[in-house]
Amino acid sequence: MSSKFVNLYGKHFFLGNSIQHIKPVKVSSLLLQNGLKLFPKSSTSSSTSFLKSSLNYNVLKQASIFSLIFIGVTTISIPYIFQYTPLKYFQKHPNQLIYGIIGLNLAVFLLWQIPRNYKLLSRYALLEKDVLYSKWSIIGSAFSHQELWHLGMNMLALYSFGTSLSMMIGSSNFLTLYLNSAVLSSLVSIAYPILFKLPITAPSLGASGALFAVFGTFACLVPNAKILLFVFPIPGGAMVAFLGATVWNVAGCVMRWGSFDYAAHLGGSIAGLGYGWYISDKVRKERERRMRSFRF
Repeated sequence: MSSKFVNLYGKHFFLGNSIQHIKPVKVSSLLLQNGLKLFPKSSTSSSTSFLKSSLNYNVLKQASIFSLIFIGVTTISIPYIFQYTPLKYFQKHPNQLIYGIIGLNLAVFLLWQIPRNYKLLSRYALLEKDVLYSKWSIIGSAFSHQELWHLGMNMLALYSFGTSLSMMIGSSNFLTLYLNSAVLSSLVSIAYPILFKLPITAPSLGASGALFAVFGTFACLVPNAKILLFVFPIPGGAMVAFLGATVWNVAGCVMRWGSFDYAAHLGGSIAGLGYGWYISDKVRKERERRMRSFRF
């Protein structure tokens, strides 16, 4: 099984969550609305540093709690939603779910093109590292793109890998994977500069954290699937390509090159590997159970 997107676009798939020079918003007003104050220059550097550290860890705590609750709710509720609501349509038509996700990303992109939406989108569709204007930005930023090339590359990747994977694991499992990995990738993106005490405060947005999870799950389930880098086949197939991308993201975190959110990529990759292992183990156990029943 080969990926049309990778065949056509090769390494460009891996250009994912981008750390943005965002469109201007009035940051001070947003801070005041959230109960945070800007301290005067006369404050001592040590007290300012301590306060900033405390605020950062508070952001990480809030993000972690929100993420755990979100993952728990989606994991429990999505199977029932797809079974007992009109969304059960996607059970028989998994490909349509992919088009729905693409449509939602396109809608948010179009909203970014209207200046009066900047304040709203900056609150709910942009992931800040040092302050959470809204906890919903943890998931909202995964559906947000400001540049057309960024949107196009990510949606082509989603179409390529997503249509195949949704057919393999079902629409309910796919949406659970997609949403939960998007939240985990955002959480890792927030945690990375805080835990390693790095001066990274630029906001980020994009679907590639979730897309690396999709790619990772795909690689676990079909490790020998043919993957081409431009016109050159990658020896070993999908899993080798995925591991190569993971090494690239680790190097990006260490070297801190470019303007991509490598930590978010790694968060999604870890989620994809975990989910892929879970699905593979579940399939293996079911196969063994059927074989035992067949023998007896």
